[in-house]
Amino acid sequence: HDVHLELIKRMSSPTPPKSNTGVGRTLVNFAIGGVSGMMSTCIIQPIDIVKVRLQIRGEAGHANLSPFDVARELRIEGGFKAFYKGLDSALVRQATYTTTRFGIYLNVSQYMQNNLKEGQKNLSFAQKCYASLLAGAGGAFVGNPADLALIRMQSDGTLPKEQRRHYKNV
Repeated sequence: HDVHLELIKRMSSPTPPKSNTGVGRTLVNFAIGGVSGMMSTCIIQPIDIVKVRLQIRGEAGHANLSPFDVARELRIEGGFKAFYKGLDSALVRQATYTTTRFGIYLNVSQYMQNNLKEGQKNLSFAQKCYASLLAGAGGAFVGNPADLALIRMQSDGTLPKEQRRHYKNV
């Protein structure tokens, strides 16, 4: 019973306990980012592929920029699977970019939280911005190749048939 009370007390505390550090916690922070990013990608992928197709159509000067028409064409072109074309590259992107970004942010902010000045309870806006900038830069550096693969795979179907590369996977 006392263990449950202590757990509830720790979970409701605005500041994490100082002992919440170490290699295990560091790895968990990275895993949280990767798993959450990959799960959200599986859900949002159909919308993302329609968005990419609309962007390419807009650049090409197409008059019809209806997302419903693009979705219908995708369904006719390849069925349900067409909405998930490029999913493997999207998952690789999340496994690199989001894992790195969340991991860096959570670990840097945890480090700063554990080393606050006397009397300071929470990170300042500037400290949160600093952690975010580091995380975004690191994530972008690591995830950029996978992002390029994602866009190439999603846009391949918009090319004329003789110019398509027919990507099979990342």
